[in-house]
Amino acid sequence: MNRTQRGTVLGSAFGLGMIFLDGTIVNVALPDIQKGFGVGESGVQWVVAAYAIGMAALIMTSATAADRWGRRRVYMIGLSVFVVASCVCGMAPTLGVLNIARGVQGLAAAAVSVTSLSLVSAAFTNPDEKARAIGIWTGIAAAALGLGPTLGGILTDLVGWRSVFFVTVPVGVAALVLTTGFVAESYDTAKRGLDPVGQVLYIATIMAFAWTVIQGPHAGWRSTSIVTTAMAVVIGLVAFVVWELRHSGPMMDLRLFANRTYTLANVVLFAVLFCFYGILLILTQGWQNVRGASPLITGLALLPIAIGQMIFAPRVGAWMKTVGARRLILIGLSVFTAAMLIGVVGVEVHLGLVIICIALTGIATSFTVTPSTTIAMRSVPEERAGMASGILNAQRALGSAAGYAVLGTIIAAWLGATLNTSLEPVVPNADERAAVASEIIDHANPHAFPAEIGPSRPVPASSGATHEAIADAAEADFKHGIQLALATCGVLTALVLALCWVGFPRDHQPPQPGEPSFAAPTHTPQPN
Repeated sequence: MNRTQRGTVLGSAFGLGMIFLDGTIVNVALPDIQKGFGVGESGVQWVVAAYAIGMAALIMTSATAADRWGRRRVYMIGLSVFVVASCVCGMAPTLGVLNIARGVQGLAAAAVSVTSLSLVSAAFTNPDEKARAIGIWTGIAAAALGLGPTLGGILTDLVGWRSVFFVTVPVGVAALVLTTGFVAESYDTAKRGLDPVGQVLYIATIMAFAWTVIQGPHAGWRSTSIVTTAMAVVIGLVAFVVWELRHSGPMMDLRLFANRTYTLANVVLFAVLFCFYGILLILTQGWQNVRGASPLITGLALLPIAIGQMIFAPRVGAWMKTVGARRLILIGLSVFTAAMLIGVVGVEVHLGLVIICIALTGIATSFTVTPSTTIAMRSVPEERAGMASGILNAQRALGSAAGYAVLGTIIAAWLGATLNTSLEPVVPNADERAAVASEIIDHANPHAFPAEIGPSRPVPASSGATHEAIADAAEADFKHGIQLALATCGVLTALVLALCWVGFPRDHQPPQPGEPSFAAPTHTPQPN
């Protein structure tokens, strides 16, 4: 690996590491952001969801733009916009400004994400050197992903929540300097057109989905607004599929999903990142809002994720050569399922079991993400590699967006269904009990109930004992909600494990006549 190649790997890895770091560093700061702006749970859900949605929305179009106008150019534009948006997030005067800036960060992250790997691939022609370079690139990004929650906790506790947005700025600047000095420009000679209709349908559908899921427990699942947006999701999804299948130059070529192996690999990526990001949200909220832990303690408790990923992620590439991608994916999904079971028990029994759950989650993610990406890319013809890679990136972003939206909503829905009844022995009056429950659910905090319900109407028997009884009842319901969310992840990963066991081809299996080869691509991915 020469000096230019090393600079290319580092410049590309720093950019990807920056967006991965920003995807997880904010989670531990959410309770402080919530307090700072005086908003409810759905408000802070949008802080993380807006980033993931923005990233998911523009990934495919960013890939097309990069191939038409230059991958290095689009990469540097993405880095520059991201750095500016990070500064806006850190100085945001209102939650609305913060959420908009987070969405812009997500849009910029899409440009960085889809070009980063292409720049690394273009710098290497030897397959073994390319595999080693991608392993280094993946390891740096995985370390940033895993360290995000811990670094976020340290910064939030010692400096304040705004600092978590500024910390990515020097990383972005370093990536820009390295890219300017070492990365060569590359294009796709077979340029394809943009698909504005498909893009609009795609963005509208995922926005409607996120709004429906996040606002549903608060607005009411039968409310006119939620029913309307839910119908928009169904209509938008059908319209998108029909348009993409009929369009000659689709934004997302859905015909690739006719390949069973490729489809299963996308399912694995979606499911694993759905669980990974969703778990970060609910555990950070649970520790700080329910257990009263500080951001620093919460961040340190999440450190096992980083340790697991830093140990295993760099080694997975080499292990694929000996045991195969399929076995690693099956091991990873098995570990993920076991981790969720341990977490369900640990929430009720002992914090140490939850720490084990977190450590296993980091290990399981390392065992699944790289192998599933590899097996997906090996399953498609070389001329379809660019489009296939873009769809894989979209699944990563969609999985994280859905995880943030759905798992947080599961807890809110559980509390909405059970908390009022749980509080009945403590607050007998129905109106007063409803007000207390509403405040607790809205803030995702068992200690957030009001001291008074209306003018001069204190919570009955508003002694410390009654307040403690309300908090205890709410904490118990919160724990059950977290258990339900973890169990949901366990069921999901178990189902995906069963699908992969049956559906993935055996490693080293020669291709059948008419099927694409499973040999690793040795060229720079070119979209079709």
